[in-house]
Amino acid sequence: MRIRTKILILLLAIALIPLLLNTFFQSYSTLQLSHKLGAETREQLLENAYTLLHVLVDEYGQILKRDQAQVLLALNLQAREVEKLLAATAEGDPPLYFSADFERPETSPAGTEPSDKHFRPGNTGKIEPIRVNYQQQVLFLANGVARSRVDSLLRKLASMPAVYRLVHDIRPDLFLWQYTALEQGVHSSYPGKGGYPSDYDPRQREWYRAAKTEKRPITRVITDLSTRSLILTMAMPVHTPDGHFAGVTAIDVVYQWLLADWTIPPSLQEQTQAMILFYHPDSNKLEVIYRGDQEGHYGNWRMPVKQQFLAVDLPQQLEPVFADLRAGQTGVRIIRQQGEEVLWAYGKHQQGQPFPLISLPYQQVIAQAERAENYAREQLLWRLQISGLMLCGVVAIVLILTLLISKALTRPVLQLAAAAESLSKGDFDARVTITSGDELEALGSAFNSMGPSLHEREQLKQSLALAREVQQHLLPKAAPQVPGFEIFGHSRYCDGTGGDYYDFLELGEGRLGLAVADVSGHGIGAALLMTTVRGLLRSQAPQLGSDPQALIKSLNQHLVRDSRDDFFATFFYALLDTDQRRCSWVSAGHGPSFYYAADTARARELPSSGIPLGILNDIDFEAMEPLPVAPGDILLIGTDGIWETCGPSNEMFGTDRLCGLLQRQAHLGAADLGRFILHELEEFRGDQLQHDDITMLIVKAHTSDQPVKNSG
Repeated sequence: MRIRTKILILLLAIALIPLLLNTFFQSYSTLQLSHKLGAETREQLLENAYTLLHVLVDEYGQILKRDQAQVLLALNLQAREVEKLLAATAEGDPPLYFSADFERPETSPAGTEPSDKHFRPGNTGKIEPIRVNYQQQVLFLANGVARSRVDSLLRKLASMPAVYRLVHDIRPDLFLWQYTALEQGVHSSYPGKGGYPSDYDPRQREWYRAAKTEKRPITRVITDLSTRSLILTMAMPVHTPDGHFAGVTAIDVVYQWLLADWTIPPSLQEQTQAMILFYHPDSNKLEVIYRGDQEGHYGNWRMPVKQQFLAVDLPQQLEPVFADLRAGQTGVRIIRQQGEEVLWAYGKHQQGQPFPLISLPYQQVIAQAERAENYAREQLLWRLQISGLMLCGVVAIVLILTLLISKALTRPVLQLAAAAESLSKGDFDARVTITSGDELEALGSAFNSMGPSLHEREQLKQSLALAREVQQHLLPKAAPQVPGFEIFGHSRYCDGTGGDYYDFLELGEGRLGLAVADVSGHGIGAALLMTTVRGLLRSQAPQLGSDPQALIKSLNQHLVRDSRDDFFATFFYALLDTDQRRCSWVSAGHGPSFYYAADTARARELPSSGIPLGILNDIDFEAMEPLPVAPGDILLIGTDGIWETCGPSNEMFGTDRLCGLLQRQAHLGAADLGRFILHELEEFRGDQLQHDDITMLIVKAHTSDQPVKNSG
C-alpha cells in the first residue's frame, strides 16, 4: 500500500471517526428523545381524551335522559287531556280547519306563516319553509271516512289547540309536531299545516300500530310526512273512559335538536361523530337511531326506515362494549372501524332506552404527539444532512492535505529508496540530500553514514571469510590411519571463525599425539589465539611430544609471554602408544573427557586437573594415570560446547546424558558415533541457535592390527 494511501486512511480515520461517532450518538439521543416525547405526549393526550370523552357522554347522557323524561312527561299530559276530551260531551259548533284549508292562503286561518323550524324540499328540490299556524290545529280524515260519521269526535277535538299549546310550551325548542290519531280515522296535528296526501292513513303508520300493539309508550324513527326528514316519534295509546283503545297520541322530535345542547370542543368538532344508539341485547347489535351525518337526509314517508347497525372490522372488540352496556356503565374504547382506529365513548345504557356515543379518529387524538415526533424526525434529518455536508467538506480537506503531506513525505522517501537500491547493488558511495528539518532528514543522515559502514563491514566479511578458510586449513583434513584404532575428529563453529582446535601429531615408533584446545571467546580473537596455540604445538611436538607434561608446560610459558592477560585456553593432550595399547594424558583446565571400557560396558568421566594455559607462568601440570586401551574401548575428548548445549527449556545436554549415549551406542564406529552425537545435539537444541563451538575427537580400539579407515 502506498504511503499516500496510508496517510489518506489515517487522516480520514482521525477526522471522520470522531465526527461519525458524534453524529451517531447525537442522532441516537435525538431519536430516543423524539420517541420518548411522542410516547409521553401520546399517553397524556389519550388520558386527556379519555377524560374529556367520559365527561361528554356522561353529560349528554344526562341531557338525553332529561329530554326523554320531558318528552314522556309532555306525552303523558297530552294523552290525559285527549282522554278527557274524548270522555266529554261535544258542545257548540267551533271552527274546524282541515288540510285543504291550509293549502290556499285565502282559506287558511289567520296566523298561518312560513315556519323558521319546519322545512321541506319543494318541487324543484329547493328547501322551502312550511306554512304553519301555532294557533290552530289541522284535522284530516282518512280515506273513506265520512265527516258526518265523526262529527261528534271532531267537535270534541276542537279544543285540542289549547292542549297542544300547553304541552308545546314545555319544550318549544324540542317539539316538531304534536298529533293524535283515533281509531275512527280522525287525525289531529299541531301546529296546523297542509300537505296531507289523500292516501294518508295514520292508522297504518308504524308508530300507531306499535303503540296499539304494545299498549305502552314507544319510540320509533320514521320519515316525517311533512318535512321528509328522519324524526324521533314518541307515541302512547289513549283510551275511552271504559278502557277501550281509542287511538294514539304522539310527539315528534328532530334528532339534531336533541344534540343541540351537546357541546363538543371546537378542536374535536370537525372529526367527531355523535350518534344515538339502541342496544339489542338478544342479538348483540347496536342500532343507529340517529347520527350527526344524517342531517339533511330526505326520504319517502311511505317507506319504513331501514334499520342501521354499527359495523366494526374486528367484532371481538365489541365484547367489552356490550359488557359495559349490560352493566349500565360508560366507557371509552379503541375500535377498528373502516380500516382505521377510532375512539368510542358511550354513555350509560338503560333497558329499552337509547344512549349516546361519540366516535373520534384515534389519529386526531394523538395528532399533536405525531406532530411533535415528526418535528423531531425532521430536525434529525436536517442534522444528518448538515453532518453529511460536513463529512464531504472534511473528506475534501483530507484529500488536499493528503496530496500536500504525501508529496512532502514521499519525495525524500523515494530519494531514499533510489539510493538504497543503488547501495544494494554495491554502490557504497550512494548519498541522499534531504533538508526537511525533521526525522526524515535524520534518516537521510543515517543513510549517508550507512554506505561507508557497509563498505567496512563488507571488507570485514571478506576478511572473516578468508580467516575461516585459513582456519579450516589449519585443522586436520583427515584422521591418521593407525592399525587397530579408528579415529574421528570434527569441529563446528558457532561463528564464522572459532576458538576450538583439535590436532593429530604423528611422533613415530607407534606413538600418536592427540590434542584438543578450547580458546576463550569466539570470533577473530579466539581464532588468532587458536592459530598461536597450533603453531606452538607444532613447533614443540618433535622435541616434547612424547612427554605430555613437558609439552604443556612449554606451551603455557610461551602463551603467558606472548598473549594478553584476558586470553587463555584449556588444553587436553594425550599420547597414544599403539604398540603398548595405552594412553598417557594431561589436562590443562580442560572440561571432562570420557572413557568407555568395553569389559565393563560402562562410560566414565576422566578427571580434569590444572589450570588453563596462558594464565600463570611457572606452574607444573600433573600427568594422570595412563589408560589401557583394549579392543572396544572408546576415548572421547570434546569441548564444553557439547554438554553445555541448551534445549528450548534452557536445559543443558549434560555429561550424564553423554555418558549414557556412549554406553548405548558403543557398538558404532568412531565416525558413526561422532555423527550420531552431533545429530542428537541438533535434536536436543531444537530451533535454538548454537551458542558455542563444538569439537570432538574420538578414538575407538579394535582387535585387528590392520589399519581402520578413519573420518575427520
